[in-house]
Amino acid sequence: MQLVGKSKVTKLNAKAGIVYPLIRLPKIYADEIGKTAEIFETKHENKRALVVTFNDQTEASSKVIQLTPKVIQPHCHKDLESTLCELESKITELTSLISENPSCLQNLSKKEAPESGF
Repeated sequence: MQLVGKSKVTKLNAKAGIVYPLIRLPKIYADEIGKTAEIFETKHENKRALVVTFNDQTEASSKVIQLTPKVIQPHCHKDLESTLCELESKITELTSLISENPSCLQNLSKKEAPESGF
């Protein structure tokens, strides 16, 4: 047996309450994507070991979308900017309304005013 790499066991949350342990294989095994793997438990040097074997045929139902990961920019970045612009305009509008009519603040009772002291 020969060491081919190291991988931290992470978890994959498939559904609520269902967690699978996940081990990444080294990139050199990309050809195995889509194949069925059989996993056997054994011992090696007095430690628990897993042996993975692959069939020679790729399953017809498996589809590989992309072999290499690609960085995807989130679409919410534009949404965040538009939300901030909208908030800024609302704050400006409120500020101008308050400065035009300061008596509206004096009409609020302590029960109606927020705790910040307005």
